[in-house]
Amino acid sequence: MRIWASAALVLLTGVVFAGGARTEKNKEDRQTASQAARARRESPTVLAVRKTRDGIVTVKVKKPHARKDTIGTGIIVDERGYIVTNRHVVQNGREINVVLFDGSTHSALLDFEEASQDLAVLKIRRSKRLKAMRLGPASDLMVGEEVIAIGNPFGYTNSVSKGIISAVGREIEMPGGGTLSNLIQTTASINPGNSGGPLLNVNGELIGINVAMRQDAQGVAFALNADKVQQVLSRRLSASRRTGYYHGLDVREKVAEDGEDGEDGEERSRVMVLDVADNTPAAAAGLREGDQIVRIGDYIVANRFDVERALWDTRVGQKVTVTLVRGRRQLNVEMPLNGS
Repeated sequence: MRIWASAALVLLTGVVFAGGARTEKNKEDRQTASQAARARRESPTVLAVRKTRDGIVTVKVKKPHARKDTIGTGIIVDERGYIVTNRHVVQNGREINVVLFDGSTHSALLDFEEASQDLAVLKIRRSKRLKAMRLGPASDLMVGEEVIAIGNPFGYTNSVSKGIISAVGREIEMPGGGTLSNLIQTTASINPGNSGGPLLNVNGELIGINVAMRQDAQGVAFALNADKVQQVLSRRLSASRRTGYYHGLDVREKVAEDGEDGEDGEERSRVMVLDVADNTPAAAAGLREGDQIVRIGDYIVANRFDVERALWDTRVGQKVTVTLVRGRRQLNVEMPLNGS
């Protein structure tokens, strides 16, 4: 029988010597050499961890009849305080707290659960905007490529492990019932407390959400595919649910080739317009099938969830600037939010 387990849990002064200038020069040379040596140690893994650490949180949940908190991991997916984690981390919780990378603790509310994907989204309130992690492209994963898992195994916060992608498209049955599909199988070490944490590629792109491990094995762990996660977020946190109007855009992601940088040299995922509904704000703006959306208002757009969250704080009657690429030209169009 297969058993699956959740991954929840001397200074001299006053005298100047003739050799002082040479001494300072030697000191500068040593510092330069030290910096160069350090730079050689900054592997892609080091850079990926450094790039993403501010967007990873510890989730602590008080549950009935439990003497200790359940510990999990979460990922900030929007600067306004939205955090994604696994549903099994927060399920039946009577109190949820989130610890940010800076050590501050914040009370969290459960915004929604998606049982079929073992996902939950939390919301915290903070006057200062957070550092969010954008869900990266997961349609071009390569079996054998290196991946990085970050989380809080057994409460050891911000622990990093490394492995490879063993397979994609896996399916497992969860202990509480239900089946998770299209999973990423990895050899990265996952333990109780890693649940809800990021699985990164060596570019520091968020390709998955760590969800389970094989209890009777070593090096057999699973992560939710980031593409499926963003589909859930786009539907459950859509602009229409937040604002009451539908933008009219049907979009898809297109992954650029490695080495082909996006805006700010970071994003490989492009958002392409697949269809525009009639009599909607997008239609009024003149958006067309085949357009690439680069920015909506103040938000750089790299996936369909970005399209939704870029419009959360807008209101009917407002016009929003959409930056797009059509053919070889970059254009700015005004999208009137008319309440359609």
